[in-house]
Amino acid sequence: MKPLTLRTKLTLFYSITVSVLLTGFALMYYRVLSVGLDQALTQELMDRTSGLRGYLRFEEGQPIFTYDATDPDEVSFINSATRYYQVYEIRNGTLLAESDELRALGVEYSAEDLTRYIQEPPSLIDLQTDQGKLRLRNEAVAAEGEVYLLVVGTSLQPMEETLTSFIKALAWLIPSGVLLAAFASWFMAGKALQPVAALGKAAGEIAVSSLDRRLPVRGTNDELDQLAAQFNGTLARLEKAVEEMKHFTASISHELRTPLAVLRGEAEIALMQANSTEQYQRVLGSQLEEFEKLTRMINQLLILARAESGDVAIANEPVNISSMTQSLAEQLEPVAASKDVSISCNCDPEVILRGDAAWVERIILNLVDNAIKFTPPGGHVQIKVSRVDGDAILDLADDGIGIAPEAVPHIFERFYRADPSRSNRAEGAGLGLSLVKWAVDQHRGSIQVQSSLGRGTRFIVRLPLLS
Repeated sequence: MKPLTLRTKLTLFYSITVSVLLTGFALMYYRVLSVGLDQALTQELMDRTSGLRGYLRFEEGQPIFTYDATDPDEVSFINSATRYYQVYEIRNGTLLAESDELRALGVEYSAEDLTRYIQEPPSLIDLQTDQGKLRLRNEAVAAEGEVYLLVVGTSLQPMEETLTSFIKALAWLIPSGVLLAAFASWFMAGKALQPVAALGKAAGEIAVSSLDRRLPVRGTNDELDQLAAQFNGTLARLEKAVEEMKHFTASISHELRTPLAVLRGEAEIALMQANSTEQYQRVLGSQLEEFEKLTRMINQLLILARAESGDVAIANEPVNISSMTQSLAEQLEPVAASKDVSISCNCDPEVILRGDAAWVERIILNLVDNAIKFTPPGGHVQIKVSRVDGDAILDLADDGIGIAPEAVPHIFERFYRADPSRSNRAEGAGLGLSLVKWAVDQHRGSIQVQSSLGRGTRFIVRLPLLS
């Protein structure tokens, strides 16, 4: 079975809701109307009985109505009130007088009925006759030492006709209202879902090759505009991720191509000519260096991928960054000296933070290693560790080649190089600073970069102290 569309579901929902509401209101109003008409008719009958009793007189045991025949109001009242009436003598059960309508209908009380009615308060009786229902009111009247029963009635047919007309009107109005509600809800659902359909169409036209496109925003700032804005934000993030993936693919292809080309070239040359054992050893040693570069780059990629996926757990233990920095600086002095670069280290004693010792060591090593790589011979690398406002400060400055201002915001991106030509002069795949940034963020710290071309670079890392 084909599922219903959202427009159809909305139409059915509103149609059913309207039909239930209309039916409920109709039943409630019918009840109120019937009760109201019944009470009004009963009150009118009581007023007629009370008024007619005021005109009733008895002469020699016979009932007569005394009224001013010249007064049209009294004449009209007597004529309407006596349309259905009877007068009984209770003692012997004699019917003394009655209207032609009741005589024609054959309505007459028995002696037992008269006795019962006289013993009870004035009552109302509904009778079914050939001309419809009648409502009769019984009221005792005392005169000339006798007790009489006055019966006054009225027809229920006008009330029943009114209620029947009301039901007929409802039988026409409710289906019409439901049908009108269905058409209106179908139209409104279509209008309401039209922007959604437009958004769906626009979204369906967006492919990987056109992620720069955005969904239209109408400017109404309603829920659909908010949905479009959120979707556009998702598209922007997706576009950025795809661009980073493309950049990552291009970069890793470039980084892998260079050592592989070197390995292939050296192997081809070695096979094309006869070499001595020393020459083969030199070629193999060079290839081992290239293998080492590939291994180091792949390991960094694996570490970065695990870190960004949340698979790397960060320890939470005291780390003495002062002694760690001092020790690492001493270990790297021979490396710096081989490139004619000097290192100075000035650390405040016992600067202890809470974190992962291995990752803190990686932060220091990567930053110092970069400083040594890009500092020309005769240059200097200065390292400082201090505590400021509850943070441990690692301040590392060099007087190397520096970084262009437009490149500074991108240096923590994977494979990014401020100067592509440096890849031929320095080892590495451009992943070290990405790992540094991730590790600093995981320690709830911050890293700042200050650099200018030809004047060197300064990195300032702030990490929370052990509290």
